[in-house]
Amino acid sequence: MLPAAPSPVLACCLWALPTAALAAGHFALGAVAAATGMLAALASARPGLRAGAIALPAFLAAARPALPPLPPNPPPGPVAIAGEVARIVRTPVLGGCVVHLARTGEPLRLYCDDDLDALPGDRLAGLACAGAPAAPGVAPPLRAVVGTLAVTPGPASLRRAGAAARRALERQLLALLPGEAGALVGSLVLGRDTRPGDEAQAAHRATGLSHLLAVSGAHAAMLAFLLGGGGGRGRRKLLASRARTVAVLGALAVYALVTGGEPPVLRAVVGFGLAALAVHLGRPCGAAALLAAPALVTVLAQPAALTTPSFLLSYAAVVGLLLAGADAGRTFTQRWLVAPLRASAWATLLTAPLTLWFFGQIAPWTVALTPLLAPLVGALLLGGLSLACLGLVAPVTAAAVAPAIGHVADLYLAAVVAGNGLPGTPLPALCAPGPMALAAGLAAALAVLWRRPDRIGAALAAALLAAPHFAPLGSPGPSGLHLAAVGHGQACLLRFADGRQVAVDCGSLQSPRLAAERLVAAMPQRRLDLLVVTHADVDHHGGVGPLLERTRVAAAVLPARLAGSPLAALLAAHGAAVEHLLPGERATPWPDLLVGAPQLPAGAADNDHSLWVRAALGATSVLLTGDAQELGVAAALAQGLAPPADALVLPHHGRANANAARLLAAVSPRLALASAATGDGATRLGDMLAARGVPLWTTGLCGAIWLPGAPHGAQPVALGPPP
Repeated sequence: MLPAAPSPVLACCLWALPTAALAAGHFALGAVAAATGMLAALASARPGLRAGAIALPAFLAAARPALPPLPPNPPPGPVAIAGEVARIVRTPVLGGCVVHLARTGEPLRLYCDDDLDALPGDRLAGLACAGAPAAPGVAPPLRAVVGTLAVTPGPASLRRAGAAARRALERQLLALLPGEAGALVGSLVLGRDTRPGDEAQAAHRATGLSHLLAVSGAHAAMLAFLLGGGGGRGRRKLLASRARTVAVLGALAVYALVTGGEPPVLRAVVGFGLAALAVHLGRPCGAAALLAAPALVTVLAQPAALTTPSFLLSYAAVVGLLLAGADAGRTFTQRWLVAPLRASAWATLLTAPLTLWFFGQIAPWTVALTPLLAPLVGALLLGGLSLACLGLVAPVTAAAVAPAIGHVADLYLAAVVAGNGLPGTPLPALCAPGPMALAAGLAAALAVLWRRPDRIGAALAAALLAAPHFAPLGSPGPSGLHLAAVGHGQACLLRFADGRQVAVDCGSLQSPRLAAERLVAAMPQRRLDLLVVTHADVDHHGGVGPLLERTRVAAAVLPARLAGSPLAALLAAHGAAVEHLLPGERATPWPDLLVGAPQLPAGAADNDHSLWVRAALGATSVLLTGDAQELGVAAALAQGLAPPADALVLPHHGRANANAARLLAAVSPRLALASAATGDGATRLGDMLAARGVPLWTTGLCGAIWLPGAPHGAQPVALGPPP
C-alpha cells in the first residue's frame, strides 16, 4: 500500500540520488555516503533518517569496479572483427547503418555501406577496413561491406524480443513511408536508433524541438493520454475501470520495451503506474512522490543516467509543468491555447539554465512551437504505431492509409523548418562562464528561493542561473592562437588581448561538426567578431553551419569566388556582414589584422586563391596561408602577403610545395604549425623545416595547439597546452 504522505519516498530519493552520483564518479565518496546512510538508519527512528538504508543498494547499483584500459585501436588496413552487437543506428535517408560493438568502455563503431539485418545481442564476425585516426582523441573510422559480415543470432531474451518487434515495425514504416517521411516518423515513434536527415535534425536542434524528435517521457505521457489515461476525464475512467488501467499500463510497458527501455520512457511509465495505483487505492500521491519514485528506479536500474542531460532536463521540465499549474480553464481558448503556452513557457524557463550549460544556447521559440506541434506529434505517434502494426497484418489497408500519415509528417517537418527561419533560432550564449560566475549565480538563486519559495521565486532563480551565460563578467582571457585538432581540415581561433575573437576557417573532412564544437569550446566569449573563410574547399568551411548554431558571427570575409554561394547566403541569413575580396584586394578590419587575396588569373585553382591572414597577437605575429599551392605562394610572395612572422601555419596542411623554401626564407618563422590528420605525420615539409632548425607542431600528432600571444616589448613565448 502506498504511504499516506510522500515524505518517505522523497526522503529515500534524497538519500539515493547523491549516493549514486558520488559512487559513479568517486568510489570512496560513494562508500562514505552509503555508510552514512546505513548508520543514520540504524541509529534513529525518524522516517527521514531511516530512509538512509536505501543508500547502500543505491551505492551497489551505481558503483563500478576499476575498468581495464581499452584495447588499442586497430591498425590502418584490413582487420578481422568479432563481437556482440550493442546497438544499431540506421539512417534511411543517407543509406547504411552504424553498428555499435560492445566492449569495455566506449563501444566500437562499425560503419556499414548498407542496412545490416541484426539485433542487439547478436554476434557479428567478418572483415572491415580500419582507417587512421583523424586526430588524437578521435576514434579511427572502421568500415565494412554488409555482404562480408556474418551474423549469429543471440540467445532469446526480453530485450531481444523488444528489439525484434522494433525492427519489424521500423521495416513497415520505412517501406510504407519512403524517404524523409519514413525516417522522421520512425524516429518520432521508435526512438533515436532511426535517424532522419541532417536538415531535419539541425532544424530540431535550432528550434529547441529535439525533445519531440527523440522518444522520451513526453511520448509515453502522450500515448497514455491518447489511450484514455490522461487529464481529469482520464482519471475518472481509470478510477471506474481497472481493466482500462491494466490495458494502458500494458501498452506503455510494451512501448517502453520496443523503444529499447530508454530511461525517460521508463520514468514516465513508473510515474503513470504510481499515479494509477494511487487512484485505485484512494491514496494521495503528490508531485514529490511522482518525481521521486521514477528517480529511485533510475538509481537502481540505470544509475549512469542520473547525470545525463536527458535526466536533468526532464526533471527540470516536470518541475516547470508543476509550477505552471493544472488549471486549464473552462473555455476552449483557455484549455487548448493559453494553458499549453503557459506550461511550455514554464518548462522552457526551468530548463534554460541546463540547456545553456550543456549546449550553450536556448531556443525561445520553443515556447510557442512545442504546444503548436504537439498535436501533430501525437497524430504521428499514434498514427505511426497503428500504421506499422497494420502493415504487419493487413498490408493492403496499410498502403492505402500510409499517404495520409506521410502528409502529416511532411506538414510537421515543414513547420519545423519554417520555425528554423525565425529570428533568434537559436539564441547562443554570449560567454562560457567560469566556476566563480556560476557559483555566484547559484548562490543568488538559492537566496531568492529561500526568501520567496513560490512561482516568482522559482522564475527569478532560473533567470539568475541563466544570467552568467549572458553576462561576460570576467576577463576576456589571454591572447593567442588556438589551432584545433580536427583531422584533415582547419579550425583556427585568434584571440586578441582586448577580447576580439577571429576564426580562420571551420571545417573537417572527417567531421565538420567536430570542427565547430572544438572551435566554440576554445572561445571564452560565445561570439566571433570576424570569420575568415580562406577558400571554397569543404574541409575549410563545412563546419560553418554547425558553428552558426552555437555562436554569433558579426562579420565574415570570403574570397570573391564564394560570392552568391550557399555559404555566403547562410552567413548573411544569420546576420553576418559578408565582405568578398577580389584577387589583389586586402581587408584591414583592425590595425593588427590583415586579410589579403593574391592576384591570380581566373583559371587558377581554388587552393591558390586562398586568402592569407596575418595577425599581431601582442608581440607575437602569426601568418596563416590557407591551402595555397605553388602558384598561390608565388603570388603571395610577389605581393607582400608573406612578411616575416614568428609563427607560420603551413600551406595546404604541410603538403609538398615547390615554393616552400622561398616562403620559409621570406617569413623566417621561429616555429611552424600544421593542421593535418594523424596519418600525415610530420607532413611532407617536415624534413625541410628540421634542416632549417624550425620546430614543427602538427595537430595530428600533438592534438590542439595553443600559441600564447606575448605582451608588447616581450619575446614571443613557447607553445603550451590549450587554456
